[in-house]
Amino acid sequence: MNDTYQKIELAGPEADQQEILSCLAEIRAGRLVNDLKLVNYYREIPVSYSADVLTVEETSVEFLVHQIQAVAISLEKVTVLKSDHFKRPVIATVNYVNIEKSRIVLSGFSYATIRADRRMSVRVALIELIRVTFRTEETSTSGHLLDISLTGVSIQVDQDPGIELSEQGELTVGLPAGSIAFPASLLKVVPMTSGTRLVFEVELDRASEVSISQFIFKRQVEIIKELKEHPGLNL
Repeated sequence: MNDTYQKIELAGPEADQQEILSCLAEIRAGRLVNDLKLVNYYREIPVSYSADVLTVEETSVEFLVHQIQAVAISLEKVTVLKSDHFKRPVIATVNYVNIEKSRIVLSGFSYATIRADRRMSVRVALIELIRVTFRTEETSTSGHLLDISLTGVSIQVDQDPGIELSEQGELTVGLPAGSIAFPASLLKVVPMTSGTRLVFEVELDRASEVSISQFIFKRQVEIIKELKEHPGLNL
């Protein structure tokens, strides 16, 4: 599970799960209006469609979902359930996915905080290697881009460069359309399995904002196309 989702407890793990399962059973029986939506943040892009409850067992639930949602769920191994009937958003783990039949089985239900819901701007994750350099008056460190938005940039470096939090400097990002540079300050340093993640708050001028907006839009199109071209789809 990535840092997009954070489990929380209200009455306790077992009580919370039973409350969620009871709510889903009421939706299945038609005693509650089905306003259920599933949400995944695939490569930071929200994928959200409605879903129907097919069966509710002791600890698991089978759903009929949109095929693109099934693809995202098969890749992420978790999904978020949203409904006005829940006290909070719900996160669940995936037991089974049949993309062709648009069916999934979930278990391990718990309430959650969805950090992506609090974002001020759209963020996209990267696969291709895009070089980024952060320079201050005293030091310079380089790595590759992990994700980018109009308010923040995250990069991976080989090791913690020892830069103080809130240190201000300039980020240079080698976008395919051309390199851009803009002021940035270090927000977080996060150890990774390989290397270190540096998270920056950025301040964009109009030209940089336009360049990044165009890049984000292009990346969103590529991510959605990737989902739609999954071999299991029969749309």
